Amino acid sequence: MQTFSLSLRRHLPRALPLMTALLFAPAFSSLAADNKAEVAKAVANVQTLLKAPFHQTELEQDKSRLPVQMVQFLNITPGMTVMDMGAGGGYSTEILSAAVGDEGTVYAQNNHHLEQMAGGKIIQQLYTRIETGKLKNVKAEIWEMDAIPLNNQLDLVFWGNNIHDYYHSVGEQGTLAILKNVYDALKPGATFAVVDHIGNAGNDNAKLHRIQPQLINAVLEKAGFVAAETTDIYHNAADTHELSVFDPQIKGHTDRYFIKVKKP
Repeated sequence: MQTFSLSLRRHLPRALPLMTALLFAPAFSSLAADNKAEVAKAVANVQTLLKAPFHQTELEQDKSRLPVQMVQFLNITPGMTVMDMGAGGGYSTEILSAAVGDEGTVYAQNNHHLEQMAGGKIIQQLYTRIETGKLKNVKAEIWEMDAIPLNNQLDLVFWGNNIHDYYHSVGEQGTLAILKNVYDALKPGATFAVVDHIGNAGNDNAKLHRIQPQLINAVLEKAGFVAAETTDIYHNAADTHELSVFDPQIKGHTDRYFIKVKKP
């Protein structure tokens, strides 16, 4: 694994970074090295979930979302307090709920806009998922993205496939306000992870629902996060980054950028 400065990162080919580490500031030691047994327990919890009758409708999503690899990369352990940011219908909420176990807590956060989308059908999917799966460790919350009322309470925040919508609508400064709120909600040393669909420079990425990785890197750094690492588990070389993420040719199989950072 390589480390290099963020400014240098911007000049590398767009096919990178794959399994690389970015250095915003001196890196933290790997939690995985110290907690392999605990991470293995979280993985076992997820593997049990994947076989549960109520989860069988999600098998197609499992193929592209790779829940076991996600948990391994994020070094999730039972007992953590985590947040699924912009949880939507709650697929990731369900995975995180299994990973942290009965002793953990998952905040499934959505904002008022999501609450009203599709006539409330999306938020109802989350509530139904919680009820059907008996996800007793999940707290469904309606909080605005920049008004999460937690302070130094979270071990992990996961934001999946959604930062592009905010970056393209409220710009870097608006996104920075959201990330600073996330920063405040995290405990010192905690992890913030972002996944999103990769876009090419010069394209209408707002229309395509994509974003350039270097824009994510820059705003994370400005928010004060450090010790960045990326993984290629969601890399798809067949995605040219030219199609809308909703195009049937690529939907559910986009080339996605997955980065995790730390709060110092």
